[in-house]
Amino acid sequence: MANDSACLSEKRSKKRSIERMLKPPPHVELDEQWEAEIWHLIGTQFGVSPLPGCRLLRSGQRRIRLVSQEAYQLIRLIPKPEVAGLYLGELGPSGIRLSLDGSQLIGPHATKQVISLSSAQAEAWLKGENIDVEDRCRGYVIVRHQSDILGCGSLSGGRLHNFLPKDRRP
Repeated sequence: MANDSACLSEKRSKKRSIERMLKPPPHVELDEQWEAEIWHLIGTQFGVSPLPGCRLLRSGQRRIRLVSQEAYQLIRLIPKPEVAGLYLGELGPSGIRLSLDGSQLIGPHATKQVISLSSAQAEAWLKGENIDVEDRCRGYVIVRHQSDILGCGSLSGGRLHNFLPKDRRP
């Protein structure tokens, strides 16, 4: 009886797995009003105006992807593209959390929410550690050391929380 129950449970699990695979894949959406709102949010949060020749796409509910104007024109021809462009970041309740690549694209143009680290702090950051800093910023910030952009973190109460992906740490 217990063996039958385990077998039935395994069959149900396998069925759910197959159903997940058969669901239509998520796709990116071309939405010009949403794109304008996101560029405005990026401008408000980081002091960056829209990057010339770049367009934003919505991927799922909260993900933001960046493509060239030329790629955008091609993507418009595809009914429901699964994925396109560079993952720029994610839209959250307290703003945009930039990916590492997004930080490196937006960071050189940012005039707001930028934290500069010392060499010792930068070394600890690259190891994935959270850093104590003396800064009045709050929320998502771009982290830099000299001219190098190190990623995006969340600053709250003088503590910079690290979002550097584990696979990008030494």
